[in-house]
Amino acid sequence: MRVLAITPTFFPEIGGLEQVVFELAQRVGPLGVHMEVAHVAAGLSPSVDDVQGVRVHRLPLVGNRILGWARLLGELAREFDLLHVHDPQLLALSGNVRWRCADIPAVLSTHGGFWHTKSHRLFKRAYEATFLRGYAAHYRRVLASSANDFSYFSAFGDRTVLCSNGVPVKSFNAVTASDRRSLFQWIYWGRLSSNKRVDLAIEYVGHARRLGYPVDLLICGRDFDGLLPGLQELVRRLDLQDAVRFEPYLDKAALHAELAQRGVYITASEHEGFGLSLVEALAAGLIVICRDIAPINTFFRDREAGCLLHFDGSPSDVAALGDILGAASGRAAAMSEAARAAARPHDWDVVAPQFVNHYREVLAE
Repeated sequence: MRVLAITPTFFPEIGGLEQVVFELAQRVGPLGVHMEVAHVAAGLSPSVDDVQGVRVHRLPLVGNRILGWARLLGELAREFDLLHVHDPQLLALSGNVRWRCADIPAVLSTHGGFWHTKSHRLFKRAYEATFLRGYAAHYRRVLASSANDFSYFSAFGDRTVLCSNGVPVKSFNAVTASDRRSLFQWIYWGRLSSNKRVDLAIEYVGHARRLGYPVDLLICGRDFDGLLPGLQELVRRLDLQDAVRFEPYLDKAALHAELAQRGVYITASEHEGFGLSLVEALAAGLIVICRDIAPINTFFRDREAGCLLHFDGSPSDVAALGDILGAASGRAAAMSEAARAAARPHDWDVVAPQFVNHYREVLAE
């Protein structure tokens, strides 16, 4: 079976969607699927390259992700049995698939849809009322990346099924906690973007310190929205220079070394399409402190493998934070084991065969 994964972003950009597409392409090979990637975006020059064994076609998009024409996509797509489109916006990318590749079976992965951010609300509402149903209906199957996505996309057609993203759980399971791992050692890794609300994670370091816990936080990730100067100023204003440290993107070895000594992963993110780094943290045995929002509040039960907060600085939030930080060693160890258990259903060894089964069923239909 030959499958073309079509995506609006890919390496060298680094993020959740890029990682999922790349790992899926690697994982389905042993299951009888040859997958190549079509990276379709404005500003690209036509080229073909190899990314760690994955063949990647760079195809230019004339226009933008709302209205754009991918002239070369139709010709490439005809070499494949099935198209797997990764398009949260269902805009230009899905439009090209619908009109230029109409005779080739296609499935969609939702990755949070376009409501995982609140921007451009009027445009999104108008799009929902006009084009979204037609674009979604083109796909033989809509693979919802989370329960939240399943609930949303089910309203636009009866071909929606839950098929969540995979995570290299076993790789993060291999992180062995060092003797120095502590609930007072926190980490955040991922994009420094507005919706991640890293500023609130920093403020909660201040709350923890006022409760008497010597918390320190490592923030590592690329600054996508130019937030770093403002975050550094916030650290100075809260007098947390000795408690908060910034690092650029960490490679796998460096990240695992940090995870071995840090006991808590914190994210105050307001919107998540899936929550890849959160599941990675669970797999590494870290206790998770995150916002009580879907879909990330579905990964574990509150106070079993982590803590769900509102990040509003309320007395109830601060009390819940203190409850976690004051946990005895036995309870902390149990929460760490619960975290690892919560991550297991998302391992690629479980998830990749589910994707392949959907491919086979669609082609059989």
